[in-house]
Amino acid sequence: MRLTSPSVSISLELLTRCAVKHGRRQATVSPLRKQRDFDRKESTRQELLDAAIDVFCDKGYHFSLISDIVTKAGVGQGTFYRHFKSKRDLIDSIMDEFGRMMLGQFDFMTVHLPANADEYREASKNAIQAMATLLEKNRKLALLLLREAPTVDRDFEQRVNELYNQFAGLAAFYLDYAVDRGFARPCNTTMVAQAIVGMGLRHINLWLHDETNRTDIHELINELVDFAFLGFGA
Repeated sequence: MRLTSPSVSISLELLTRCAVKHGRRQATVSPLRKQRDFDRKESTRQELLDAAIDVFCDKGYHFSLISDIVTKAGVGQGTFYRHFKSKRDLIDSIMDEFGRMMLGQFDFMTVHLPANADEYREASKNAIQAMATLLEKNRKLALLLLREAPTVDRDFEQRVNELYNQFAGLAAFYLDYAVDRGFARPCNTTMVAQAIVGMGLRHINLWLHDETNRTDIHELINELVDFAFLGFGA
């Protein structure tokens, strides 16, 4: 049997209490520290994305260097490579975020499908208005992708086309729903959906390049939706 002096026992007890207390403190602080580290990492990543959008818009994708981007963001190149593998990986991330933002504007309409033609038209206008607001807020990003997408490489151009096809798929889904409910005429919904997306892209391009702000976006949305519902008929 090992004998332990009172002083040693007290010391061991204090050490045990400190260890338990320290462990509890770590259990409380550690998640907070992890969250702060995560927030800091995400903030730096977003700063790099924002800097890249500015640099790509000013110089074009192919003439932009990683050194230009990190200088704009105020970070080192090592920080860049902790977030992105390459310049191409960076513009892929920009494209991914843009696609999620744009498609997300139709989530409400998808969940709360309209019950009649009037609700359908109103829901369409609301969704397009939300998308227009998002485009206006991210004008440089939208212009960047419209201008640079065909020049990056064929794979990236294909990714952009896939995004357009997702919009066309959504439009076809809503058209099928309207036809099934009887408040849209029977038609080739796949073909009409592609036509609607093409028409929308052309008007978006014109609107985003209109630096004089002569285009009334509300009038444009009303005309597009009315044309989609009424066509040329009087």
